[in-house]
Order: sequence, then C-alpha cells, then structure tokens
Amino acid sequence: MSLGKNIAVPNSLPTFVRLGPFYRLQRRLGLLSDAELRAGRRALLFIAVAWIPVLVLGGLGSLGVGVRSQHTVFEDFSVYAFAIAIGAFVFMEQSSERRMAMLVGQLQKRGIVASEGSAAFVGVVNRMERRTGSWLAEVLILLSAYLLTYAWIVSNALKLDGGTWIAQVVEGSVRLTLAGWWAALVALPLYWFLGGRWLWRFWTWGLMLYGFAKCELRLVATHPDRCGGLAFMGQYPKTYVLFVFAQSTVVSSTVLKHIVEGGLGLASFKLALIGLIAFFALAFVVPLLVFTPVLLKLKHVGLSHYGTLASQHNLAFESKWVDASPTPSGADLLGAPDPSSMADFAASYDLVKRMLPIPVTKESVLPILAAAVLPLACVAATRVPIAKVLEVAKTLMPF
Repeated sequence: MSLGKNIAVPNSLPTFVRLGPFYRLQRRLGLLSDAELRAGRRALLFIAVAWIPVLVLGGLGSLGVGVRSQHTVFEDFSVYAFAIAIGAFVFMEQSSERRMAMLVGQLQKRGIVASEGSAAFVGVVNRMERRTGSWLAEVLILLSAYLLTYAWIVSNALKLDGGTWIAQVVEGSVRLTLAGWWAALVALPLYWFLGGRWLWRFWTWGLMLYGFAKCELRLVATHPDRCGGLAFMGQYPKTYVLFVFAQSTVVSSTVLKHIVEGGLGLASFKLALIGLIAFFALAFVVPLLVFTPVLLKLKHVGLSHYGTLASQHNLAFESKWVDASPTPSGADLLGAPDPSSMADFAASYDLVKRMLPIPVTKESVLPILAAAVLPLACVAATRVPIAKVLEVAKTLMPF
C-alpha cells in the first residue's frame, strides 16, 4: 500500500487543502502535484527535517554541556509528541479533502439545494475557497507560530532548574542551545503553523455551513434520518480525527512530563483532561448549530401539516368505520380511510415529532472522543492498571 498515492479531486468539487501560499510553495518544490498530494511521504519528510537535527544536536549538546539526564532531548516526551502531531497534520490531508468534497457534493446530488438557490450555493463555496487560500491568513498564522514558539520555550526553560535541552537559564536570561535554535526556527513553528492552518480551515468550513443554512434548501420533514435529510452533514467531524489525536498527544506528553519529573498524580489533571475531551466534542458540534433554526422551522411546519392531514384522514376513518356515514368531501385525496393508511399517517407524524434540532449522532462524535481519549489513556496506563483505565474511559463517553 502506498502512503503517498492519492486520488485526484475533480475540478468540479470544492477544495480544502490545495489552496494558499504554502500549498503553492510545496508544489513548486515538487513535494506534491495537482494530481497527487503525497501526504504520507511529505509527513515523513517534515518530521525528519524538523526533529532529526534536534535529536542529533541535542544529543551532542548533552554530552558536552552536562545537562542532567531527565532534561535531555531523548527523554523529553514532548519531542516525540510534536513529531507525531506534525505527521498527523500532513497525513490527514489525504482523506479530508475527499470527505469534505463528498459532503458538499451530496447537497447537490440529493437535491437538497433548490435550483433557485444554486447560484447562492456556488457563491458560498467560492467564498470558502478564497478564505481558505488567503495569503494574509497564512502570514498571520506563521507569525503566531513564532510567537507561540517563543512563549513555549521561555515557559518551559524557566520551569526547571538550570533549563532544558532547548535552552539554558544563565543569570536569569534564557539562552538557546544549538538544538534549541533549530527547534525555535524550524521544528516548533512548523507544528504551530500546520495546526493553525487546520484551525483556519475549520473556521472557514464553519462559515461555509452558515452560508449553506441561508440558502434555499429542500428538506423533508419525514426523512428517516430525523434531520430533514441533513444527517450526513454530521459526519464532517471525522475529518478532524487526526487533528484531535495530534493535539491530545501533545497535551498528554505534557501531563506525562509533570507526572514523571514533577511527581504529580493523575488526579491533579482529572478535571483538566475531562474539560479537554468535552471541549473537543463541543467544538465540532457547535458549527452544526447553524442548521438548528432551519430544522426547528421544518419540524414546526411539518407537525402542522401532517397533524392536519392526520386529523382529516382519521375523521374520514371514523365516518366510514365508526359512524357509518358518508365519507367527507376530499377524503379520497388522503387515500383509503382504512387502518393501514391510518398507521402510515401516524408513523409519518411520529417521524416529524422525533426530528433532531441538530444533525449530530453518536456516530458523528464517537470518533472524535476516541481520538481524544486514546493518548490520555496511554498516559494513565503508566500509573494505573489498564483495566481501570478502560473503565474510566467508558465513563467519559456520553453514549
């Protein structure tokens, strides 16, 4: 199986990753092409360029400077977590574009976008692509990446007596090591930059959903998915499974460092970790709230219409079978007033009554929760029997 062999996305479908200055730069360098994203190979390349020099320089520096073993680069869990995260950020491009394009395409394929709203629909997609590929956004993300790198280095260097492999504290000032310079200029900014690009895409996707909700949509109140036919849109969080896994891995590595180096217990982080899991779950549900007004209106109108039809049909049923009186005028439009048709109307009314206010199911959220819990469970397993870890993990799942 080839990691880098990706299926080209048709030009007629929207693109979510083939945009922006960084994409164009990679294309000019031959790292990818319009036909192949080569996500697997680029993930390995980025990890190697970012962290192999850090490991080499950090290893040489620890031999000469005499840094204590618990502060060396090889025993810093964050180094491996950041490497995993960079690989995940790049590799998730392989599936994200196809999934996102499929979801948008389904709106047209299923006839949900009315013909009179097709121009508005295309406009929403075009605005999403312009926002996603904005050079200004990527410049700001890059600047933010270096600011976050600086803050992270200073914060971590001052926490430990004498500093770490990345920086030494000399007379109150932070001085970068050789490994620290590479981490500060290349490795850490790359992590923050790639993660920031995905957060920006998440924002532009949310704006696109808001635009879709404002379009003329053809929804069916009696659709069996209980979302008017929009339940498939709730599958978009699966695109960010690797993103959540990457961020949870970085957080988990920090927790593990505090446990090993600071002697803290897992209980100290319980509320924070539960909050992290809840945040990930809510973050990917909130954008779908844009469809709530549409679905609530559809439900209200549907209950009114199907309630009226059910009343007319049941009156005809009573007239024929209970009162033995002539069938009311117009009842033939509702079908034969017999028990089977009455059951059909009852089922239709019940479907409308049980409509969901947001297109989210447990299948939408569980992959995100699992991706968030897995790294945390691995950390917990270093201090608690695995059976107990699994038991606690189950309690964190809302379904």
